[in-house]
Amino acid sequence: MTTQVVLGNINPSVLEKLQVLAQHHNRTLEDEVKAILENFVEDKLVTQESEQAQAWAKIDAARQRHFGKTFSDSVELLREDRNR
Repeated sequence: MTTQVVLGNINPSVLEKLQVLAQHHNRTLEDEVKAILENFVEDKLVTQESEQAQAWAKIDAARQRHFGKTFSDSVELLREDRNR
Protein backbone atom coordinates (compact mmCIF):
# COMPACT_ATOMS: atom_id res chain seq x y z
CA MET A 1 0.00 0.00 0.00
CA THR A 2 1.37 3.38 -0.97
CA THR A 3 0.24 6.50 0.81
CA GLN A 4 1.26 9.96 -0.16
CA VAL A 5 2.01 12.53 2.53
CA VAL A 6 2.26 16.19 1.66
CA LEU A 7 4.13 18.49 4.04
CA GLY A 8 3.62 22.21 3.90
CA ASN A 9 5.11 25.17 5.70
CA ILE A 10 8.43 23.48 6.42
CA ASN A 11 10.95 25.80 8.00
CA PRO A 12 13.38 26.76 5.18
CA SER A 13 16.43 26.06 7.35
CA VAL A 14 15.10 22.58 8.15
CA LEU A 15 14.44 21.93 4.49
CA GLU A 16 17.97 23.05 3.62
CA LYS A 17 19.42 20.70 6.25
CA LEU A 18 17.32 17.84 4.91
CA GLN A 19 18.62 18.52 1.42
CA VAL A 20 22.22 18.49 2.70
CA LEU A 21 21.57 15.19 4.47
CA ALA A 22 19.99 13.74 1.34
CA GLN A 23 23.03 14.71 -0.73
CA HIS A 24 25.36 13.31 1.92
CA HIS A 25 23.52 9.97 1.82
CA ASN A 26 23.14 10.03 -1.99
CA ARG A 27 19.35 10.05 -1.72
CA THR A 28 16.54 12.14 -3.02
CA LEU A 29 14.91 14.50 -0.56
CA GLU A 30 11.85 12.22 -0.48
CA ASP A 31 13.98 9.14 0.25
CA GLU A 32 15.85 10.99 2.99
CA VAL A 33 12.62 12.02 4.70
CA LYS A 34 11.33 8.45 4.44
CA ALA A 35 14.54 7.09 5.96
CA ILE A 36 14.41 9.58 8.83
CA LEU A 37 10.78 8.73 9.59
CA GLU A 38 11.40 4.98 9.41
CA ASN A 39 14.43 5.21 11.72
CA PHE A 40 12.56 7.39 14.20
CA VAL A 41 9.55 5.10 14.33
CA GLU A 42 11.69 1.96 14.65
CA ASP A 43 13.68 3.54 17.49
CA LYS A 44 10.44 4.51 19.26
CA LEU A 45 9.04 0.99 18.90
CA VAL A 46 12.23 -0.57 20.27
CA THR A 47 12.20 1.88 23.18
CA GLN A 48 8.54 1.12 23.93
CA GLU A 49 9.17 -2.62 23.78
CA SER A 50 12.13 -2.19 26.14
CA GLU A 51 10.05 -0.13 28.56
CA GLN A 52 7.27 -2.72 28.45
CA ALA A 53 9.78 -5.51 29.10
CA GLN A 54 11.15 -3.58 32.10
CA ALA A 55 7.63 -3.05 33.45
CA TRP A 56 6.81 -6.75 33.12
CA ALA A 57 10.10 -7.64 34.83
CA LYS A 58 9.10 -5.44 37.79
CA ILE A 59 5.67 -7.07 37.89
CA ASP A 60 7.23 -10.55 37.80
CA ALA A 61 9.64 -9.58 40.61
CA ALA A 62 6.73 -8.34 42.73
CA ARG A 63 4.83 -11.56 42.07
CA GLN A 64 7.83 -13.59 43.18
CA ARG A 65 8.25 -11.50 46.36
CA HIS A 66 4.60 -12.05 47.28
CA PHE A 67 4.27 -15.63 46.06
CA GLY A 68 2.55 -17.87 48.58
CA LYS A 69 1.56 -15.03 50.88
CA THR A 70 -2.03 -14.60 51.90
CA PHE A 71 -3.51 -11.15 52.08
CA SER A 72 -6.64 -10.20 53.95
CA ASP A 73 -9.66 -8.83 52.18
CA SER A 74 -9.63 -5.09 52.75
CA VAL A 75 -13.33 -4.58 51.98
CA GLU A 76 -14.37 -4.86 55.62
CA LEU A 77 -11.62 -2.51 56.75
CA LEU A 78 -12.67 0.07 54.14
CA ARG A 79 -16.30 -0.19 55.24
CA GLU A 80 -15.33 0.34 58.87
CA ASP A 81 -13.23 3.34 57.93
CA ARG A 82 -16.05 4.91 55.90
CA ASN A 83 -18.53 4.42 58.73
CA ARG A 84 -16.44 6.41 61.21
